[in-house]
Amino acid sequence: MTGPAPVARVTLHRVALPLLRPHLAAHGREDRREVVLVEVTDAEGVAGWGECPTLARPGYAPEWTDGAWWVLRRMLVPALLEGRGVGVVGHPMASGAVRDALLDLRLRRAGEGPAALLGPLADRVAFGVAVGFTADVEATARAAADAVAAGAALVVLKVRPGWCAAPVAAVRRALPDLLVAVDGNGSFDATTLGELQRAAEEGLAFVEQPMAPGDHDGARRAVARLDVPVALDEAVAAPADLDAAVALGTGSMLTVKPSRLGGVEAAAAASARAAAAGWAVHAGGMLESGVGRAAARALAGRPEVAGPALAGPTALLFADDVVDPVPAGADGTVPVPAGPGLAPPPDPDRLRALTVASWTRDAGPRTPR
Repeated sequence: MTGPAPVARVTLHRVALPLLRPHLAAHGREDRREVVLVEVTDAEGVAGWGECPTLARPGYAPEWTDGAWWVLRRMLVPALLEGRGVGVVGHPMASGAVRDALLDLRLRRAGEGPAALLGPLADRVAFGVAVGFTADVEATARAAADAVAAGAALVVLKVRPGWCAAPVAAVRRALPDLLVAVDGNGSFDATTLGELQRAAEEGLAFVEQPMAPGDHDGARRAVARLDVPVALDEAVAAPADLDAAVALGTGSMLTVKPSRLGGVEAAAAASARAAAAGWAVHAGGMLESGVGRAAARALAGRPEVAGPALAGPTALLFADDVVDPVPAGADGTVPVPAGPGLAPPPDPDRLRALTVASWTRDAGPRTPR
């Protein structure tokens, strides 16, 4: 792969993706999915794309979309165009979007796909679907059945204290052979851990982020008491977090997402690091557009990433997307991007229709230092 090309222009596209249904989890509710797409263009007009899939409010993570929009315009893009590098402490998703756009540009210029960056990848991966809170457990079971009918091999149920064992039991009754996991988004503690134990007795593939990030004692207690793998997501935002989790025994599995860890390269390094420590690795999702989801599927194609990835067709999430739909195969798998580039570029008409704000900055002459 060739070295980085000078960036002549950066355009930020803030797009609103129409959710088929509101997404509810312990950290909040998303009624309208806004993400920021980063487009970097070189002097020859070749463009690379990255995605910042922050949520509307800082609940799941400290970053949120309005904040990322500000940081990208006021700090990250000017730093990139002035040759000062990319990276702002506390903003891995915004920084990762710029890094992924630059990687996409490099791969596209070289006519190569993600394998040139990430190593040998599977051609296709099985996919799973996250199911948020619903009105009742029967609705949860129906949502899980709809996911299976669409080809999903895994359903991850969003849970919280008071909404845990019952929805798992309902899905188990309706779909006894389905691979089921739960995601607490850090909402449990020592007083409610018993609810997760009862859910695990129904048969779970893993329990994701049961305790709040930083609750190391609670996380160790969960690992000891739950007879299933405990996956960490919010608790691992940097390599040092993963090293600490391994040393402290606060998990046994990593949910890896390109955006959460500062881009696909950093996420690949984290997945390799986790596997070397004896942890399982699961590819998660962030309700991304097709741009970010393609990068997630590329990561899911790595050999150490096991099980169905939460990187299925975006048609299961949105009424429309910025890229052409990627359908699931008859075998319940989706393709790993082959290139060129890290992800498919948006369709211009779709992008125009879904954009709610845009911002462009051209590179100017650099002042010698």
